[in-house]
Amino acid sequence: MKALNILVVDDARFIRDLVRKAVKAQYPTAQVDDAADGLQAQSKMKSGTYHVLLCDWEMPNMSGLELLQWMRTEERYEKVPFMMITSRSEKSHIVKAVEAGVNDYIGKPFNNEQLGTKLARLIYKFYKFSPKQTARQAQQSDNASLLTGASPAPPASPKSPSADNASLLTGGAGAKPKAPAKVQDGASLLTGAAPSAQLVDKPRTKKPTNKSVALAHVRTSQGQELRCIVKDINLNEMMLVVKRDQGVPSLFDQVVVDIVSKEEDIVARVNCFVCSVSSPDKRIDGELFNLLVRYEDEDPEKLAALSKFVAKVR
Repeated sequence: MKALNILVVDDARFIRDLVRKAVKAQYPTAQVDDAADGLQAQSKMKSGTYHVLLCDWEMPNMSGLELLQWMRTEERYEKVPFMMITSRSEKSHIVKAVEAGVNDYIGKPFNNEQLGTKLARLIYKFYKFSPKQTARQAQQSDNASLLTGASPAPPASPKSPSADNASLLTGGAGAKPKAPAKVQDGASLLTGAAPSAQLVDKPRTKKPTNKSVALAHVRTSQGQELRCIVKDINLNEMMLVVKRDQGVPSLFDQVVVDIVSKEEDIVARVNCFVCSVSSPDKRIDGELFNLLVRYEDEDPEKLAALSKFVAKVR
């Protein structure tokens, strides 16, 4: 095998970028493609050949489970390793995936080390190919280029995250980008200023006392589990109030948020990332902190459920 062809499938671009980065860190010579749902992945698989699939479960048009079931009926992909990457970690979902022919399973949120370990084990099991081998191949390729006088090929870079995230991550030069309305809104909440019109369509009025109290359960890629109160929420992001003694997640950390009604019924489960952590007062040792998370899910069903919940609690 000259090089691994790996396909990453997830409807959230942020998650695809994270997975691509983790894969390239382990296997720098691998060709990594991505698709936003099962149908796009199926089209790519029919026109090309892939050695490994890393796939979300819940996606529009065609789910990860449906894609896996199709693969196992195709002679070319019948035995290709498939890793399910999803926030659905219930036993019943795992059983369904195993019965459909999944080879491994990792729950969201995850970090690069966790994904890299599972991926290396899966690839070695099927292809006897280790990350060290690919690193040696990359070095040999660069050395060969130097010996022949050719310029070494630059390493393939994963797809950029959105322009907003790229600006925040790299602090790149050039015209300073205007802060997104959503981040400005979060900043207003954190500083106690009045929210902008983008966060609420109408001027804020005193909330009626019959509105539901919303709770949230947050799982981080570092294994933290935080119980929070929803301070504010819209269809792009939510502001949570968290007790500091539960732990403080890192900026840009991947998290999964379960929004819960006062009757403890799970209303929505959303993949997010942390875009702000701040103290609500001026004390450095304050008991509480504000956590602003932005959604990365683009599944219409999840957004529909979220829309109903926003109307319920606001």
